[in-house]
Amino acid sequence: MTRKAKALVKDAKHSKEQFLHDKLLGWFEVNRRCFPWREGKIDPFMSLVTELLLQRTRAEVVAAFYPTIKEHLSTPDKVLERDPARIREDLSALGLQDRRTEALRALARAVRDDHGGVVPPDEEKLLDLQGIGPYIARAVLCFAFGKPVSIVDGNVTRVFCRFFNIENKGGDNRRNKLVWDKASEVIALDPTRAQEVNWAILDFGAMVCVPRGTGCEACCLGERCASYRRGGEEKE
Repeated sequence: MTRKAKALVKDAKHSKEQFLHDKLLGWFEVNRRCFPWREGKIDPFMSLVTELLLQRTRAEVVAAFYPTIKEHLSTPDKVLERDPARIREDLSALGLQDRRTEALRALARAVRDDHGGVVPPDEEKLLDLQGIGPYIARAVLCFAFGKPVSIVDGNVTRVFCRFFNIENKGGDNRRNKLVWDKASEVIALDPTRAQEVNWAILDFGAMVCVPRGTGCEACCLGERCASYRRGGEEKE
C-alpha cells in the first residue's frame, strides 16, 4: 500500500470517503441488483464479453441474454467456431449486432492468438485488446481477477461529482481524472471489499442517484452530499 493510501486509511473515520464507502455498502446489502454475471466464480473471458455487451445496453436486457453467452460465447474458441451469421442472430435482441459480432470475434481472436486463449490479468495488456477501454479493463480486473481497482462509468461519475462537489465539465466525464482519483481513494479504504464497493456505486448511480428526478431527501448520502446541501441534484 502506498504512503498516500496508508494516510487515507489512518484518517478514514473522519473522511467523506469513508462515509460514502460505509453508507453505500450498507445500502448495497439491502438493495443490490442481482445479475448472473455477478454470481459464483467469474470467468475472465465471460466477464469481458458481458462488459462489452453491457455498453449501450440496459443490464436487464443483457441478463435475459446471458444463457446464450454461456452456451455459445463463453470461450474464444466458441466465438470463433460459431458462424458469424448465427452470432448476429444471437445478438439481434441487443441491437448493433453487426458491430458487436465483429467486436466479439476480434476480441476472441486476440485472446486466442496473442494470449494463448487466456485473458491476461494485466491492465495494459487488456487495454491492448481491440474494443477494450479503461472501464472494461478495470471491471474485468476487479470482478474476475479480484484486484482492488476502481472503475468509473457514467453512473459512478454522477455520484462522485455530486457528492464530492467535483465540477461537471460536460461531455465525457468518465475520463475526469478527479473522479478516477477519488474512486481510487474510496477503494483503498478496504481493498478486500473492492468488488462490493464498485458494484454498490454502480447500482446506487443506476437506482438512486439518477440523472433526473432523484429523491435526495431519502438518500443515504444526503447528510454529507455537496449537491444535496446546495438544494438537490443537478439536472444533467
